[in-house]
Amino acid sequence: MEIAAHRASSLKPALPSRSYSLPWLVLFAVALWSFSPLSAPATVLLVMAGLFMMSRRSRLVWGMAAFLVSQLTVSSYMVDLPLAPTISLRLLLLVLVGLILWLSRERFELGPGARRVLIPAAILTGTAIIANVTNSGVGYAFDDFRNFGAGLLIVILLASVVRQSKDLKILSGVVLVCVTASAIVGILQHYQFTGLGQDTLIPGFLQRWEGDAIRVPGMAETELELSYVLAAAVPVLLAVYIFRGMAPSSGWTMIASIALIAPALYFTYTRSALLALVFGLVALVMFRKTRIRGEVVLAGSLLVMLTFSMTGILEGRYVGERSAAGQQASSISRMVLWQAGLAIAEDHPILGIGGDKFTEVAPRYSSRVDSSLLAWEGEEYWGYQTLGNEAVHNDFLTVWVSYGTLALAAYLWLVVATLRNLLDSHRMAASRFVKGLSLGLAAALVTYGTNAFYHNVFAALPLLWILAGFSVACAKLALTWRDAENDLDLDRESGIGSANA
Repeated sequence: MEIAAHRASSLKPALPSRSYSLPWLVLFAVALWSFSPLSAPATVLLVMAGLFMMSRRSRLVWGMAAFLVSQLTVSSYMVDLPLAPTISLRLLLLVLVGLILWLSRERFELGPGARRVLIPAAILTGTAIIANVTNSGVGYAFDDFRNFGAGLLIVILLASVVRQSKDLKILSGVVLVCVTASAIVGILQHYQFTGLGQDTLIPGFLQRWEGDAIRVPGMAETELELSYVLAAAVPVLLAVYIFRGMAPSSGWTMIASIALIAPALYFTYTRSALLALVFGLVALVMFRKTRIRGEVVLAGSLLVMLTFSMTGILEGRYVGERSAAGQQASSISRMVLWQAGLAIAEDHPILGIGGDKFTEVAPRYSSRVDSSLLAWEGEEYWGYQTLGNEAVHNDFLTVWVSYGTLALAAYLWLVVATLRNLLDSHRMAASRFVKGLSLGLAAALVTYGTNAFYHNVFAALPLLWILAGFSVACAKLALTWRDAENDLDLDRESGIGSANA
């Protein structure tokens, strides 16, 4: 105890003493997005990321903070480098963070939860490479590997830069500011206020939608990516608030953020995200109040979501301005894609067909799809066919079709390993902040998994890799006595009080 007290007296506070700094940062981000003289919102975000990278205070953490800002906004932004091929901003920032870490001569300490996540991630990556080389050629295999390679770097670097609770709080605070600002921008886009109707990363994006329902993208690239991020943020904020893992005066800030996120999520008109949020909140309660294993909660959520999507029980009943007819059309098209996808996976179980072949191969499987669905689709769309023009609209099925059964098993293994890291961290952490954050991230993972039944964002939005990286970082702090003691000291100095073991 004397050692712990001495350590606490020598450390700086982990949280700012005045909680109003977060609201001011949110308003600054929104104003910079709305009124900056720069040519495009994407430029604004790149400038913000650059400022993070140049920060003198704990460059390792702020470098990863810059990465998180970019991936919650311009997730697929490409950078043209002189005398070099085009590179994604995702990979460029990760290389810079890794370079800073290497130059600092710090060790890449990942902690006890890293192997649990990295083994299935490596199997998934290796299987995808082999499947792509076999089916699509070396060129596409290299292009697709950049996404998987970046995912592995996210896990490794995010865990490496987190060395104490202070680092985890910095990253979480940056995410809170970014997500809340994006929610505010989404609300302003919906109401066409202050000219924000067309302040999007894709010029004219909002004009693509017919009728009165404008699906807002906020500060993200698409409304789907915004819905994924906002739905995952709510259970995290709630869990941290419940465990009082922050300065007491900051609680209202988190409640205000949730109050802004909720309408912005609704205005994306993404039905799967709304339903996924419900599953995430139920999972949050079950993780906290019951002894049911987390894997059972996750599997049950996925099965119920599959039942809803297959039967269309909730079609047209809860998504506001999206008409029931429009939702029915979307659901039938999805069923067509799923039936074709399952048939392809059945015929190509070992290495799939490659990550870029579904639209090419799917029309050959029209005979394996319910003929009444195809007839309805042809009549509704005046002969337009979903097969051959759309992706499979299910991340689990996409992995299976593209890379084979082993890849699907590794993908599921990665999800379960991430969940197990988070729940173990919640159970064993000495820090209230780490306890709350781990529990919220576990519920966010359920939200992500249920949402993944409806869309293809695994490659475009690295949210699963970010959750996996946070799970390793939380385990690093919670599952070793040295870091757990450090967390407790930081909490005491922040005025949180003694944490429960």
